[in-house]
Amino acid sequence: MPGRKARRSVQPSPARAPAGPARTTATEVECAIQLRRFGDKLNFRQKLLNLISKLFRSGT
Repeated sequence: MPGRKARRSVQPSPARAPAGPARTTATEVECAIQLRRFGDKLNFRQKLLNLISKLFRSGT
């Protein structure tokens, strides 16, 4: 109604606390798993390239 005032006993909802290290979501877990897989692939490729370069390097 246009003439009524809001009740004063109503309190605003409290702000949400930021997620700490103990609270992880399924999305964060999935992201971490994918990043780990990606890093493992890059590490494997780098090791393979190092091995190939050692085998075909001229010299000793």
